[in-house]
Amino acid sequence: MLATAALAAVAAAAVADGVRRDDDPGPAATTEQEPSTTAAATALRQLGARGELVLSGERCGEERLTLPSLERLHSDVCRQPGVESPDGGARSPRPDGTITAAYGDEVVAFERCRAQRQCAEKLIARAELERAARRHPTVPERPARLRALVDGIAWLSDTRAAVSMSIRLGGRFEGLGPLGAIAFFDHGRLEQTPPYFRLTGGHLASSPLGSYVTQTPDVILRADGSQLSLPQHLRNVQDFAWSPDERLLALATPFAVEVVDVGSLERYDRTGGGLRSVTLPQSAARLAWR
Repeated sequence: MLATAALAAVAAAAVADGVRRDDDPGPAATTEQEPSTTAAATALRQLGARGELVLSGERCGEERLTLPSLERLHSDVCRQPGVESPDGGARSPRPDGTITAAYGDEVVAFERCRAQRQCAEKLIARAELERAARRHPTVPERPARLRALVDGIAWLSDTRAAVSMSIRLGGRFEGLGPLGAIAFFDHGRLEQTPPYFRLTGGHLASSPLGSYVTQTPDVILRADGSQLSLPQHLRNVQDFAWSPDERLLALATPFAVEVVDVGSLERYDRTGGGLRSVTLPQSAARLAWR
């Protein structure tokens, strides 16, 4: 989490440079005011930001920012709950609009209907999820009992999905869990793509073109399963939102929204520097980029 002094330094850097670069040493904390809307809009224009960024709270109230001008429109709209899995499990739409969900330790597609099993089409079977769980390095070769609970589903295409899961072990290995993993599946079968092993409990989502998978508070995976590193000050993210072309990424931190150039984030992952971003000094629990 950013301290107050650190936020002041970020604001001052945005005034001076417009677009922030993490490999620059940056000025010391000062008492200068936060960057004006005009300065932030200029910096966003330099990044090529377009569209509308929607900032919202946990339930009601949202603010829509036109990019790059940052013209604001406030609304008291409350988000309505979407289609629920019959047993309350994780749910996610595929790119083709089909609603999918975790149901009975499997991933299924279902329509708006009553909680009847015949409504569901199996997409990823329990056996495949358990295969993924057994690849976790902490899972013994032959545990007495194993259960893979689906925490999140993110579709990279109509056939390819990333699934986050909590792994529960039984018998004498019960004290080893729960463990966490993100595994990739195509046409319902476990891929050889390297899985990611960590239990964050965060929200799983995919980027608009299926190039990345994110999980709050600090996980970004490429489509090949490799991890894209975030700088330390951006490792407590409440939500991610990608621009439709995936060139930019907005991150909602506890104190601000950071808009990052994705190409420079890839460079930061390779070199540890060169990150280009713009700080919008306002908080949001949820983000959407339209």
